[in-house]
Amino acid sequence: MKKIVVFVILQLIWTVGSCENLRFTHFGTPIPACADLDVHWNGPSNAFPRTLWIYHLLPSKFTSNTIHTLMEIGSFTDKNRVGSGTNEMRFRSTDGSRTLVVSFPLGVVDYETVVRHNPTNLVNGIPSKQEAVALTKQLLPKLGVKLADIDKKEHSGEPEFHVGDEVITFYVDKTFITNIVERGVGFRRAVDGVAFLSVGTGGDGSIEFGDHAKITKIYLSWRNLERDKAYPTVTRDRIMESIRKGHAVQGYLRSDSPGIDWPTAKSVNISNAWPCYYAGDPLVSSDWLYPFVALDTTVDTGSGDVHVEIDCPIIEEAGK
Repeated sequence: MKKIVVFVILQLIWTVGSCENLRFTHFGTPIPACADLDVHWNGPSNAFPRTLWIYHLLPSKFTSNTIHTLMEIGSFTDKNRVGSGTNEMRFRSTDGSRTLVVSFPLGVVDYETVVRHNPTNLVNGIPSKQEAVALTKQLLPKLGVKLADIDKKEHSGEPEFHVGDEVITFYVDKTFITNIVERGVGFRRAVDGVAFLSVGTGGDGSIEFGDHAKITKIYLSWRNLERDKAYPTVTRDRIMESIRKGHAVQGYLRSDSPGIDWPTAKSVNISNAWPCYYAGDPLVSSDWLYPFVALDTTVDTGSGDVHVEIDCPIIEEAGK
């Protein structure tokens, strides 16, 4: 289940929908009301906590130590500062190859090194996956990110990091030369042990390493949080009712999927449920962080089974 959600987020397949009594935008395709749809819950009965908080997302207060760390990484001095104010700081190296932007309202750190690769300038000394994760763990506290606030591996208390490579292939003298130019480590936030799934809205980041483990890129979106109010989570029956009443959204389908014609669908089988937090997408971000429930489901379309994520309201905001 968790892997499905990650895949949807990384693909950035965002559309705006809404769920009854909830004030948050959502990704996915709204499911029409299907009053006679047969919905079964075969997942765990204790899938989520009894209450969940709504949070107010606030500007980040990056400390002087964090700014100093970033300046050291980019070899910046005050002479490289090209913009400064109450909302942001900007740095640029003399040759323009390194830039740093720190936005306090958005909680964003964006550092980038421009490197031009060619067959005579191959990258060497890329850290192993284990080394890249270890280097990331060392750096994050210096950026004001607690390892305890990183989303955990499934069935584990260890922070979950996703490692990926950027690879360039050159064709020289009728020979292919493949070179790993960057190794990146991605991570996302957890709030009260619940994954923060929005991208670029306050709860994710990545660090990339290049030649001889030198940091080439840092992206961090990490806003401050303030609890607003706790709400009881709804029952399994209420979640299933949300699907029937059209108060849910369908997630991403595989490119080879036959699709789902909901008015003719026979049944929905829920095999797992995952509470998550959402704060809008990068183009329609929000100042609020809301919980929802992601369901791992199999839909009997009448002509075959389709595996799909369905997202539903998980709390009641009556009277708010």
